[in-house]
Amino acid sequence: MEEFCKAHFEEYHSTSSFGCNVTQLSTGLLETKTTCSPIQDVHLEIFKSNQTLLYEEEANTKSVSFCWLDTSPTNDTETQSIISGHQMTRNSIAGFNRINKTGGNIWDIVGANEELCCMSLKWNKLQERINKLNAFNAYARLEECIGIDSHDHASAQLKKLFDRHFNGKPSTKPNSFYDLAIIFLDNENNESTYHAHRCDSTDLIEDMVKLIHEDRAGMPPITLDEITEYLNSKTEPLNTICQKIFNMDVIELVRRVRLEQTRKAFLTPYSSTGLKEFTKKRTALYYGFKNWKKFEASYSTYFGESPSQTIDRSNKNLYSFSAWQGE
Repeated sequence: MEEFCKAHFEEYHSTSSFGCNVTQLSTGLLETKTTCSPIQDVHLEIFKSNQTLLYEEEANTKSVSFCWLDTSPTNDTETQSIISGHQMTRNSIAGFNRINKTGGNIWDIVGANEELCCMSLKWNKLQERINKLNAFNAYARLEECIGIDSHDHASAQLKKLFDRHFNGKPSTKPNSFYDLAIIFLDNENNESTYHAHRCDSTDLIEDMVKLIHEDRAGMPPITLDEITEYLNSKTEPLNTICQKIFNMDVIELVRRVRLEQTRKAFLTPYSSTGLKEFTKKRTALYYGFKNWKKFEASYSTYFGESPSQTIDRSNKNLYSFSAWQGE
């Protein structure tokens, strides 16, 4: 991203470390593209990946996120994306940070080849606009809902305003984004069922994802028994929920996370290519892979290249970023 865009993005996360963990859930070489368009008090971003990704990050209390999928008429397939626990449709808007909690973590599954549109609004400014419009139902929606399915006038206009901004007609009135978002939230006719609210399975997956990614300071990778004990859950229901959300059991999810951790270690720019090649087996062992041949086969299957190939290109820029600078 251009420096201007990067600095604008970090403004929204100035009180958090903005740490995030990304795990590839489908197989093949990963390619992603991010286009961002910052304007005053609003951050707009479009993200696309050719692989299904689990994206987990630390929540913040400074901004509220609104996310939806590309709504072009030609793209009417069933979606794979789950945003903050809400199964997305082409009419969904989800991802609201939970203002009744401080911090915590949020998780998304971004489906392969699905274009994710994200808008971040400053919470203090959004709160001021809610009070001015007396839109108090919007407060309840932000506190309780993880997503809303709607194709009302406000949501349609909000998406059009977003699209126009990336198609050469940028808005110079950031309040338009705030007002349309508030009207959308405040509309009691929008579908907001039990499944769109916080529920036990959503919280359980959230805690499990965070636990699996947790830095254990050199300790062995976490086991299934430790996960179930920490979450106060039995193996069978945990596997059932994991299978439903990720299409795999807990052990397989842990393995995918460990594979991703080794790839990040191979790609780090802070070590030389030669050193990473020399220590690659030790790196795999550190993340729990005792059999190098089995690890190498799994790695090649999921990432479409061998560990040595990853190391060889570790000093090259894998991800394609482009930034469109607004105001």
